[in-house]
Amino acid sequence: LDRLARCYLQTKQYQQAKLAYQQKLDIFPRLSYLDQRTKQLAIAGIYHNLGSVSQELRDFAKARDYYQKALAIKIEYSDRNSQAGTYHQLGYVYQELRDFAEARRNYKIALEIFDEFGDLYAQAETYHNLGNIAYLLEEFTEAKCYYQQALKIYIEFKNRYEQAGTYQQLGCVNQQLGELLEARYNYQQALEIYIEFSDRYNQAKTYHQFGMLAQKLEELPEARCNYKIALEIFDEFGDRYAQSSTYAVLGTLAEAEENYVEARANLQKALEIFVEYKDEYKANITREILERLPE
Repeated sequence: LDRLARCYLQTKQYQQAKLAYQQKLDIFPRLSYLDQRTKQLAIAGIYHNLGSVSQELRDFAKARDYYQKALAIKIEYSDRNSQAGTYHQLGYVYQELRDFAEARRNYKIALEIFDEFGDLYAQAETYHNLGNIAYLLEEFTEAKCYYQQALKIYIEFKNRYEQAGTYQQLGCVNQQLGELLEARYNYQQALEIYIEFSDRYNQAKTYHQFGMLAQKLEELPEARCNYKIALEIFDEFGDRYAQSSTYAVLGTLAEAEENYVEARANLQKALEIFVEYKDEYKANITREILERLPE
């Protein structure tokens, strides 16, 4: 059952994975041959995996509840090492729930435990995510520092693929700090790695960022071209939620060109998707932009 659940999770069959883990959760308390500690820590692992499934289904409140149950058991049975991964995932969930103080707190506890057990490689992703929190809070210099720490570890461990996402985020920070040449360089590094690994999906995210950079430089035809490539790839992968952000920036691009009909059409598409995926934060921002457009 465990292998089946993991298979469902890895193949993104999340509803089936959820059912399999719930069945496993029903069975485990009745296993009399396991000692209490082994049984409870196994249950903690199931709660953690149910959290991962809920996270993928974008049910972040439910994911938080599962991770908290997993963590409570791990703390009760003094399994400090495995707490780190759950603290890290709780950080991500709080980030999605836009509770940035809790996200940062959980990431920092995860980082402390990874360091305590000498797990340098695991620290890289947590540094990266702390960079994301700082970025969202517009603490761009701090974000840059965290991303650089993550990148240093990925380079040290020769994990070229993971470097791409950090190069991309560094590019975003550079862009916000007005370091536009550095932004272009880091986006290019990310794109080259994604092409090298035939990761077409993540290329779309980088094309989107190239579009935003071109828009900032007022190279509007170049921006439109990059946004269109991003949109085409997201559509190819059936990722409606990712398309929403690209429709939104295509809307602001059309607004800059004073093409208000196109701006409204793209922003309306973005809004529909944000509402569909219950992203009220971005939906409200999009409504505000729509309201300011001339009739």
